[in-house]
Amino acid sequence: MPELPEVQTIVSQLHAQVSGLTIARADLRHSDFWRNAQRGAGFPKSLVGRRIEAVRREAKRIWVDLDDGSRMLIHLGMTGRVLVQPPTDKLELHTHLRLRFKDHDCEMRCRDPRRFGGVWWFPVGTDTSALLSAVGPDALTLKTKDFLKLCERARPIKALLLDQTRIAGLGNIYADEALFDARIHPLTHAADIPVDQQKLLAKGVRKVLRHAINFGGSTLRDFVRTDGRMGEFQKIHRVYGREGEPCVRCKTPILRIQAAGRSSHVCPACQPEV
Repeated sequence: MPELPEVQTIVSQLHAQVSGLTIARADLRHSDFWRNAQRGAGFPKSLVGRRIEAVRREAKRIWVDLDDGSRMLIHLGMTGRVLVQPPTDKLELHTHLRLRFKDHDCEMRCRDPRRFGGVWWFPVGTDTSALLSAVGPDALTLKTKDFLKLCERARPIKALLLDQTRIAGLGNIYADEALFDARIHPLTHAADIPVDQQKLLAKGVRKVLRHAINFGGSTLRDFVRTDGRMGEFQKIHRVYGREGEPCVRCKTPILRIQAAGRSSHVCPACQPEV
């Protein structure tokens, strides 16, 4: 599933490519991909003629703000892609939504083979406060002092990092990479980690995320940028997906274990279990 760096990569590209453009045509190929916020409402033809004001990110969600105050929320799910392509480009299978733009030879295409994601439309005046309150502070901007408060909880640190109600945006890849950066075993209880090491982890989370964004995210299978190019950060993962390979620090083989119900990658020498 795309994590914060992948979503931020798409948001940055989309904002540069489609902000200020007016929607000239909207085509929906599968009605269940359009998950309208108002029960019983169908595909909003009122999208046509609307100008995109901004594209922004909250947690792992993509928000598209329109000039009349309505908004679209795009969730990539497991296999979602958002592409900006010429209308003449071959249409890939599982492309469920297409937005054509006035006076611009491009269209925005939303593709999702497994359809775990989708697009939600929020008309003017829709209250989204409950939706926003369901996630914790953003992992990219979470202050160290607030992170230390979260670490007072007696639960494994990997589980805490993956809990979107506590810290929004982290997933399996970047939790593993940040824990390696701070030399912390994923099964260590947060409250048992020395404060100095908690501070290192807080900084490490932000550092790893920024580094991944600079490389356009990680492509393991489905993720691509809006221009169809793969991310590059997977080429420099230090532990994630490197089971059996030598640690970049000490050459000890990387192990794969279970933590927080997920496969987790650790160096047993750099990240000893305590």
